[in-house]
Amino acid sequence: MKKFLLYIAIFFASGTLITVSALTFVDNFIYSLSQTSAIETSSLEDETKIKDGEQIKLPEKEIEIQYSVDNKYYTYLKDSKIHINSLDDGKEVEVIQEDDPICYYNLLYDKNLIIYFTEEKNDYSSKLTLRTYEMSSQKKSEYNTFNVINFSKIKDMNMSPVINIIYINVETKSASATNNILYRIDLFNSMAQVKSGVIINRLLMLQQRDRIYYEDKNGNLYSSYGMVSLFRNPVDLIGLDYDDNLYYIDSESKKTIYKVKDNVLVDTIKLSDSDLVTTYSNNYGVYIVYPTYVINVAGEDPYKRIGKFSKYVTFEAIKGNVMYLRTSNNILIKSDLIEE
Repeated sequence: MKKFLLYIAIFFASGTLITVSALTFVDNFIYSLSQTSAIETSSLEDETKIKDGEQIKLPEKEIEIQYSVDNKYYTYLKDSKIHINSLDDGKEVEVIQEDDPICYYNLLYDKNLIIYFTEEKNDYSSKLTLRTYEMSSQKKSEYNTFNVINFSKIKDMNMSPVINIIYINVETKSASATNNILYRIDLFNSMAQVKSGVIINRLLMLQQRDRIYYEDKNGNLYSSYGMVSLFRNPVDLIGLDYDDNLYYIDSESKKTIYKVKDNVLVDTIKLSDSDLVTTYSNNYGVYIVYPTYVINVAGEDPYKRIGKFSKYVTFEAIKGNVMYLRTSNNILIKSDLIEE
């Protein structure tokens, strides 16, 4: 009887040990998934993970991040100040602030120069001042100042460092209406209003010549010379490459890309996948982002997958040969592109 009871005790003890071990294994497995799946990204066939102590925690998702052309810094606007942080360790290296609040900024795509605007509010108008900050020398410069009645915000800005011309899209709001005004600014000469009375959703400027293209809220396309009537089907303006080719995508299917030069269709790119997440352009390439990969339709092979990543991250930007991704808990991932 004693031996029987001993066997029973050993049996239950063994069962309990096996159960606890199994549950511990499952718990650890699930925990490891929750810790790694959200911060993994595929580069070629390897898995790249952010190691402890090397993670860069980005500001909340509502704050737009910009990345420098040399992949050394990331910047953002918060509390009317421009914050410059290192991409090596995430530490803040500089804060740009002025007596008047900074209402908009843009980090140029080809050099570490920040263009920004300050706003001095008056009764029904705002005085906007265009300024620049050179990151390497920490030199500030002040340029044009102009008044905008019922100023709401600057929606967009395009600049050509080649010809030193800037176009900005300014939103104004009154009790009865919202309006967009396009301004052309010559950094070393003058500025003028060039368009008003239309809501502009996308603005692009050629880099070699003083010419703009834009799309209004109704999907109508325009250039500096008037309406663009090149397409039979509705399209969206999505980007510009280094040779001043413009790229449009079929609005409905999201599977046809049109490459246009001087208002002439020069190429049509047929895509196989339709689960497009977003598009991205940095004035060098024009990128189509899918749930787990990205292609550059302005590249030599517009169909090649130049970047791969897991479905647990979101696409941020591409600078040079580096792709930036963000996890659900705002951890930054840097991944090298697959060479074209």
